[in-house]
Amino acid sequence: MELISKIENYYRNSNSVQKIIIINIIVFIFPLIIKTILHLFNIDSIDIVSLFTIESDLKNLIFKPWSIFTYGFFHAGFYHLFWNMLMLYYFGNMLQNIFGDKLIYRVFFNGILFGGLFYVISYNIFPVFKGNVSQMIGASAGVMAVLFYLSSYSPNMRIRFFIIDIKLIYIALFLLILDIIQIPNGNSGGHIAHIGGALIGYLMLKYNYQGLDLSLFSSFLKSGKKIKNKDLDFNKIDQKKIDKILDKISESGYDSLSKEEKNYLFKAGNKDKKK
Repeated sequence: MELISKIENYYRNSNSVQKIIIINIIVFIFPLIIKTILHLFNIDSIDIVSLFTIESDLKNLIFKPWSIFTYGFFHAGFYHLFWNMLMLYYFGNMLQNIFGDKLIYRVFFNGILFGGLFYVISYNIFPVFKGNVSQMIGASAGVMAVLFYLSSYSPNMRIRFFIIDIKLIYIALFLLILDIIQIPNGNSGGHIAHIGGALIGYLMLKYNYQGLDLSLFSSFLKSGKKIKNKDLDFNKIDQKKIDKILDKISESGYDSLSKEEKNYLFKAGNKDKKK
């Protein structure tokens, strides 16, 4: 099948961010195809997506523990998928250009995992949610983790928004505050998961914490470890030079950097491996 072969080749040659996006798109489309086939056979009682949806009720969650992770690859509709993937493409590529392929997986997957945990814990400890039955899907927690890791690394990096430049930290804080104040207004679980993703993204950068090592190409889940503080010393790099390079990426793209700038940025992002 030529189409499948082309998709496989495209996936194989894609970078990490593109691969995550492709997987999300496939996971979004596949249940719709299955639903159509079942409908044609007059079988409307089976809901494939519910098998992978995270639930706040611990009695239900215990029978599908995988959903603490899989919920992050399903979306409620096209626009839900579109905006998540658009933000992931934009901020994920920035993060990947600085730190390489492997980190984007770790940050994104841990954002999903800890966003899910934050959601479940919140629904089981706060009185306002007592008796509520809630389900959740979406990659937003992973996207928030990527955004907050990046904004914690370079808060002064400027993003072009129409005709003005806005510091990355302001965008991140605006989205975080928006999630906080919208918790009472509906989709509480989603907003709480976003906060959990933002928190783990910040903590992974701030305290040099790798989180749980999750990879699409290795084992599903491994025990994480904390890097010693001496392995990552931000005081030994020229932050002004880093900010200048990141501003250049924001304005003209990664390819506009000189070889020297690319090497400096790569060394700054991976200096913990060189010690």
